[in-house]
Amino acid sequence: MSDSELSALIGSRLCHDLVSPLGAIGNGVELLQMMQPPSAELDLVSDAVKMAQARVRLFRLAFGSASADQMVTAAELVNGLSALDSGGRIALTCDVSASVPRPAARRLALAAMCAETALAWGGKITLSDDIVTAEAERLKLDAELWQPMVAGAQITAPSSANVHFALLAASGPLRVLTSETEVQIGI
Repeated sequence: MSDSELSALIGSRLCHDLVSPLGAIGNGVELLQMMQPPSAELDLVSDAVKMAQARVRLFRLAFGSASADQMVTAAELVNGLSALDSGGRIALTCDVSASVPRPAARRLALAAMCAETALAWGGKITLSDDIVTAEAERLKLDAELWQPMVAGAQITAPSSANVHFALLAASGPLRVLTSETEVQIGI
């Protein structure tokens, strides 16, 4: 088993183990909301739990193991990617027509996370069957991350905050185009 396969299994395990406690916290918050008058504090906790659950779904897609015989439905993909627009800063449009193999779903999730990184000040992510597009009036395009991807090269020495770039670059050939207001990542 390769290091990358082992790392993916670790990612899957972490996400699996976090889903249950986050669900329990979410259920507890729902019970509190039914028993108490509405409050800004309880709404804040509820929103935080929903965002954490959405991020775990996204991380499971992006960092979990991806067997070629597994399929991900369009609804599962959209549900996993919903974490990208849960803060209200980014608008997400998913136009995926059908189920996709798990490795392709993983690549789409990683590409969407790269697109999210470019939208530091907000913007729009559009996802189709094989292209992720980020659009905004202003993008944050770190040359150490984007130039190797445009050139089809590997990312050297990524930080933990940018590991999705290295994983995407290592996952297979990409078509990456950048401009001042748009990034397109074709998987």
